[in-house]
Amino acid sequence: MRILELDRLPHELLPQLAAFGVSDGDPPQDIALIRRLRRLGHPASDYWGVYAVEGDQVLSRVETLQLTFRGRAGSQTVVGISDVLTRPAGVGRGFARALLNEIHRREVERGRAWSFLWTHRTWGAHRLYEELGYRDVYSPPNALHRVPESRRRSPPIGYHWSSARTADAGRLERLLAEGSRHRVGFIPRHHGSARIRFRLGWRKPENHRILWHGARAVGYAHLSDYSDWNLSTNEVVVTNRGEGVPMLDALEGLARGRWLTLQGTSFVRDYLPDLRARGYILLPSSHTVLMAKRLRTRRPVREDLRTCFGDGRFSSHRGDMF
Repeated sequence: MRILELDRLPHELLPQLAAFGVSDGDPPQDIALIRRLRRLGHPASDYWGVYAVEGDQVLSRVETLQLTFRGRAGSQTVVGISDVLTRPAGVGRGFARALLNEIHRREVERGRAWSFLWTHRTWGAHRLYEELGYRDVYSPPNALHRVPESRRRSPPIGYHWSSARTADAGRLERLLAEGSRHRVGFIPRHHGSARIRFRLGWRKPENHRILWHGARAVGYAHLSDYSDWNLSTNEVVVTNRGEGVPMLDALEGLARGRWLTLQGTSFVRDYLPDLRARGYILLPSSHTVLMAKRLRTRRPVREDLRTCFGDGRFSSHRGDMF
């Protein structure tokens, strides 16, 4: 087995990159898309990722991001393990373990102190990550409530919704930055994050609702499901704490007569007393889990970032998952 970074892959092997996503039920991600992501400013490592090659086959990959994490003692760049995937022909042969160890070695040399990844508790890979030193640090809370048909349809007096357009990408980024200014977590997101998601179709602008108080935008919600029986949102952002209850009122108006499901957003933890008072079913954790690994064990680190996730200032939404 050879371990190669993206730019070292032989040209004749590049078409195989598209097979990885398809083998996991996702759309293909070929070299043309990767080059486009690089041009757009996607926060990947300069080497993008590492690949396990055996003969004329690319059998496993691990891709990485360089992310900003704001802790209690300030901000630092951390590693985000964004994609660990082995094609069926390579499963169980230690490729993912070898690639992750290579990533850890590279990032220690760069001076990085922490590596993070998202996974599911029930996946076999979770055990591998534990063996490599990763530990669970956070699981997104969920909440749901059947909104009565009698609920007021429109937002509270003085508030109104607008559907986002492509041109609102910058506005959404500014709202998130304002709402997370004094918080900890993977913030601020990289410049252009919303624009990249829109241009690649990873998110649709019209699935975002911007909440206005008069002429001032005070938050937004990303609607991940808008069916006849359910409205789900996995990113609910407000610019200040006082706008949280109006946002909840406005979302309940949208969901009138259906379930309102809040998934993967720290809005649930921020407004737990209000949700409890309204009779929401509260789920403090989910199968999705964030894991962290300290990369440098001999040299001191600025702070133990694993302690930030119990801080009431921790902020996380679906867009912070990688």
